[in-house]
Amino acid sequence: MIWLVLIVFFSGFFLGRFIKTEWIGKYKVILVLTMLLLFSLGLEIGSNDELFGKIDTILLYGLLIAFAGSLGSFIFGFFLEKTFGNTKLKSNEKR
Repeated sequence: MIWLVLIVFFSGFFLGRFIKTEWIGKYKVILVLTMLLLFSLGLEIGSNDELFGKIDTILLYGLLIAFAGSLGSFIFGFFLEKTFGNTKLKSNEKR
């Protein structure tokens, strides 16, 4: 299945290099296809009883991963800013 996804992605990538794609933005094709993809994903999850039974566990793990990723990004950015902060501000403070 992953090979099919990769083939479709790269064929679209290489085809996009050679054809004009202004019509995609004009007709909002990407938005419509994304909504169709989300609808089909929801339909698949809703029809799968085993997956639907575990939705509370999946939701909890998803929220924990999102929270941990956001917190880790904030902490890393904070320490990065403190370490390599704005050097102009430091030079102006010495005056």
